[in-house]
Amino acid sequence: MILLMASGLLSGLVLFVYYRPTYTSSALIRVNQYVDASKAAQATVKDMNYQLMRSLTLQLSSGYLILDAAKSIGLASKSTSYAQIRESVVPDVRISWLDQSHLELKVVGFSPKVVRELPEALTNSYESSKIKFRNEFREKAIKRYVSEIALVRGKVTDQLDTRLKFEEESALASAQIELERLSNVPVDIVRTRYRIEEMERVQEVLVKQKDVLGQIGQLALLTSLPKMGSDALSSGSIVRHTGDPKSSPFNYVSPEDKKGFTQVVVQPDMVEGVEPWRDLEKKKRAVEEKQRLNQAKFLEDHPEMVKIKDELREVSSALDLELEVALKAFDLEYASSKEKLKELEKRLPEYHKATKTFDEKKMGYDLMHKGQLAWDKAYQQLSQQIESLQYDTDTGSINLEFRGFTDIRSEIPVSPSKSKLGMIGCLLGLGLAGGIPFLLRRLNSSVLDLNEFAQTLGIPGIGIVPKSDPQVLEQVNRSPTVGATTPNALLENFRLIRSSIVLNKSPKGEARVIMVTSARPGEGKTTVAANIGWAFSSMGERTLVIDCDLRRGRMHHVVDITHSIGLTDALTGKADVEDCIKKTAADQLWVFPRGPVVAGTTELLNTETFTHMLKGLREKYDRIILDTPPVLGLSETAFLQSHAEGVVLVVKSAFTPRKDVEDAFHNLSKLDAHFYGFVLNQVDFNKRANHYHYYYYSSSYYDSNWEESGVTPGTNQKTKPNRAPPLT
Repeated sequence: MILLMASGLLSGLVLFVYYRPTYTSSALIRVNQYVDASKAAQATVKDMNYQLMRSLTLQLSSGYLILDAAKSIGLASKSTSYAQIRESVVPDVRISWLDQSHLELKVVGFSPKVVRELPEALTNSYESSKIKFRNEFREKAIKRYVSEIALVRGKVTDQLDTRLKFEEESALASAQIELERLSNVPVDIVRTRYRIEEMERVQEVLVKQKDVLGQIGQLALLTSLPKMGSDALSSGSIVRHTGDPKSSPFNYVSPEDKKGFTQVVVQPDMVEGVEPWRDLEKKKRAVEEKQRLNQAKFLEDHPEMVKIKDELREVSSALDLELEVALKAFDLEYASSKEKLKELEKRLPEYHKATKTFDEKKMGYDLMHKGQLAWDKAYQQLSQQIESLQYDTDTGSINLEFRGFTDIRSEIPVSPSKSKLGMIGCLLGLGLAGGIPFLLRRLNSSVLDLNEFAQTLGIPGIGIVPKSDPQVLEQVNRSPTVGATTPNALLENFRLIRSSIVLNKSPKGEARVIMVTSARPGEGKTTVAANIGWAFSSMGERTLVIDCDLRRGRMHHVVDITHSIGLTDALTGKADVEDCIKKTAADQLWVFPRGPVVAGTTELLNTETFTHMLKGLREKYDRIILDTPPVLGLSETAFLQSHAEGVVLVVKSAFTPRKDVEDAFHNLSKLDAHFYGFVLNQVDFNKRANHYHYYYYSSSYYDSNWEESGVTPGTNQKTKPNRAPPLT
């Protein structure tokens, strides 16, 4: 953190030394705009002002204008580019409007000359470039419009010739005339079919109800159909008045056809006498009524009655004749309708062909006509643009006037600032010193802090094991007879673990069988298990360490014994348990090695054989340490924990991911395992943070305290304290 703080302060110092000085100035520029009175009275002046302000802002901050102004005051040569100007002369030019008539031009430069001369030069360059652009625009616009209008005029002429040629070659008029000639064919077919259907229904009624209808009924039915090619003249019909009140009716009249005609509603008396049999029918009814009245006055052979009967016979004969004529006319019309339908159906393909031909030719003509209209419109628009060509790019006459500086710093640079850089350096140093270590710690998913992880996991951290030489750490045969050289500080850590196990009571009873495991391989659980076994044996307890890792167990390497026979042989019945257990050089410490690796023997750990074996060993030993395989990925630990009163979880510092430890803890917790706690293994005291948190575990702390109490480090012998004799 100190180095990071120093780096932040040093970066501020480097910026102050090597940062290029920057100067600034703010100039006031008046915008003179001359607008026509007609435009000023319109509501569009506000929009014009907005467009003007936006246009001037873009122009004054454009690279072309800034480069031209820099050249005019000698800050750039002809070969200088705008990028070079921005990098070495003028890093920034800002435009801000104060009102509609004044704008503020702020220039930031790397030299005093830039901020003093560039604002006025920029104003002058705008005026000169405006005249230059106006002249160039005028010449280019005239050339472009002249060339385009000549091209469009040629296109219009070509389109006209093409259209005339198309009309001649395609015979469009002939196709239209032919289509008009055949246009009534579909309508006539429909009408004729409907007429035939009506006549067939009349024939059916005449055949079935001839006797019921009589003369009058048959005549009425035969004459109920309108004549072919005309509508019925009946009461209530609307007809054109042409001077003849009995003219043929016109049932449907379009609004165009109605113009110039007087409409007349047909009255009943207008249609009397249209059909002769109706007069005969009336006459017959009159004669029959007369006969009925005279029957009350005269006898049947009375001359008057004879005359009436003769008259009645004449009327009936006339009606029979009318019926016969109507039947023949009906049959003739039915036959002619059938023939007409056949002829019309033969002409229907001709109608379809004429329609298709006309549509194809009309489509081509319409496309050509649309193209002609497009070129005509383009020609008209170009003509209007030439007539209304404006050579000024602004909405009015614009003039910029340089009014002077409102603020200028051309002697003392505005940047770099000592106070600002000092503050930035301090903030940067504090940010680096506080942020980077915190970020690195947050990104590190391994277990680092014993107390913090104990709160996270919910079980106590019962001790740590400092990072030590493996040969020293695995020197478990610690006895004065073999000359053990393990430091007392390291041994005291395992004594602390032993005490924590004893004091953390298990619901299953006294800690007779203790299981030592880890989440993953390579976390040092075998070494820790061996040292915990030594810690209990150093109390004078008969302690047995069983290597239950039948795949990769290495307890025999730690205590330096043979594993020619071991647990695998005992489980398979090849050897007795007593023959497999080996005595170590340490007092009261025995080891049950795994034996040779035999496939399938791991399943025997979950049998009555192992349970019975462990029960017998409980009677012979005060403490039994089970060195088991890792929890994650293997099944042995799940059922071995049921034989132990509690579990010690070994976690390798700065190595084991927190999630792996939590998963291992939860897996065993689901099986109701009791945890004595976890041991943080391989803690590196060379790291300053670890030394700060765990300094009382270090050998220097331990040895200094023993020296004060008169004990020589590395031995169990008290020395005589170097003190003055007590006063008497």
